[in-house]
Amino acid sequence: MFVSASATDQLKAFCQKTFLFGQEPSAELFAILLVYFVQGILGLSSLAVSFFLKDDLGLSPAEVSALLGVSTLPWVIKPIYGFLSDSVPIVGFRRRSYLLIAGVIGS
Repeated sequence: MFVSASATDQLKAFCQKTFLFGQEPSAELFAILLVYFVQGILGLSSLAVSFFLKDDLGLSPAEVSALLGVSTLPWVIKPIYGFLSDSVPIVGFRRRSYLLIAGVIGS
């Protein structure tokens, strides 16, 4: 079965209009679309984690929220930690001493 050139051009124009928002395909556009695709996949995996916590482990919604909230605390503290480690060096080192202290506290 042969497809005419006009049908191929129409399909290409439709895909460019629909999926690429009317832009010409480029490496930059592909990178942007790939970033949002990966974020969508990660969001899908977090949905599976919440169902695992609720169904298999039998946690209540409040317990799931508390667990996820506590697990995101390091990401909330990260900018403060970065500012502190950059502005206040310990023993002449900016990050090495902070990593050593965190390792000692963590173990």
